[in-house]
Amino acid sequence: CFLEMSNGVRNWLRNPERWLQLLTLVGGLTAFVIGLREYRSEQRWKRLEYFTQLLSSVEAEPEVRSAVSMLEYNQPRICAAGEADGGAPRCFAATDSLVIAALDGAMRNRVLSPEEHQVVYSIDRLLTALERVEYLQKEGFVAEEVRHPTIAWWISLIGDRRNRETSPPVRAKLCEYVRSFEYAGTLRLIARYVPSRDRTPQCTVTAAR
Repeated sequence: CFLEMSNGVRNWLRNPERWLQLLTLVGGLTAFVIGLREYRSEQRWKRLEYFTQLLSSVEAEPEVRSAVSMLEYNQPRICAAGEADGGAPRCFAATDSLVIAALDGAMRNRVLSPEEHQVVYSIDRLLTALERVEYLQKEGFVAEEVRHPTIAWWISLIGDRRNRETSPPVRAKLCEYVRSFEYAGTLRLIARYVPSRDRTPQCTVTAAR
């Protein structure tokens, strides 16, 4: 039986048409693999280009920059745009106590002062940006791009206790705010990229799965 099989293989290999069929099959498979690799590479570059444009547009938002400054620095000077009639910008010092009061006031649904309103609006813009990033990741539009240093830094400012830039009271109140207004995408990003032992406790919730 083995001898008959060996003879059959030899006869098959001696047939030029069989060799041509085999080479055609191998060539087609190779072309497919190369094409698939090029397609994936092209798609990755398209994703990177889109993500870069998205990140650039978000970073260009004055409110996002203000929110990041509030979390990075002690009492940063924040300037809100003037009125529609071209009035001068309204500037104030965003102290930790002001940020905490603004977030707490929003959760309690009390009337906010103009400065508090600007604090909440700026932070909302930052959280909305993270929500968009998490949605794109969940839908498969971005993957490793989420580990971009800028995004990672924003996540750590909110939910990583190892980050020394944001004061612990501000971070705790901010995480309460994130939970209260159900920024679930932000919680999922924190759960995904911050080790559980290092997460801000208020950001460690069931919704972050």
